[in-house]
Amino acid sequence: MIDHNNLEEYQDPMNYDLEFGGETKKYNFYLEVARLNPGEVLELACGTGLTTIYLSKLGINITGVDISSAMLAYARFKAQGLPVDFIEADARTFDSEKRFSMIYLTGNAFQAFLSDEDQIALLGTVYKHLEPNGVFVFETRNPMGTDLSNQEETIWGEFIDRAGIKVKVSGIQSYDSRNHIMHWVTFRDWGSKKTTSRIACRFTDNDTLKRLLTNHGFSIESQYSDWDKTPFTSLSSSIISVCRKSEELGSTSF
Repeated sequence: MIDHNNLEEYQDPMNYDLEFGGETKKYNFYLEVARLNPGEVLELACGTGLTTIYLSKLGINITGVDISSAMLAYARFKAQGLPVDFIEADARTFDSEKRFSMIYLTGNAFQAFLSDEDQIALLGTVYKHLEPNGVFVFETRNPMGTDLSNQEETIWGEFIDRAGIKVKVSGIQSYDSRNHIMHWVTFRDWGSKKTTSRIACRFTDNDTLKRLLTNHGFSIESQYSDWDKTPFTSLSSSIISVCRKSEELGSTSF
């Protein structure tokens, strides 16, 4: 489905934070869920720890797992002095003796699991590592509320990098409708240099998502369209799902 390892976006962690950090509403959403479900928390695909570290600073006992050594190295640097563990592992195969009251993914990381097998493996990790009645929370882009058309290069935005330089961000997108995978190519222009990175993300419609979750051991408590808890509708741009580990697995086993 892809001819790259899907990690090209994550090779420059310091500038990643400058481009994508500062989502305080999102951090507070996950903080609230963690406080409502006291105990240890696990963030899968934690990246540079943007959310992990925010929660840790506010008293949440948390562990972060990611597959990118570069992102984790920066996360550990930022978290010096905090009681947070960062572990390099693939979320599909991560294995720990710990059990957690809450497990979450954010940054639309759920979409990095590109096949049915990948999604099922991820949910198997989550189910195994949740305490009984533990909560699983994540967000994903809603295909019904997203423009999935093929597009030539367009301007996506800009950010100020660590040297104070304004970086212009643009990109192209191409959608594989058979596999429900969007291929994005991102260009970042410093004026003196230009970088290119590729990433593929799978889009799962909400009906399919609901079946996937219920068949693999989760009951869905709430679904929102944004961090203000606006109820989800079919045309919302995001699906934020708050799920609970069921006592028994659904009709499909891992």
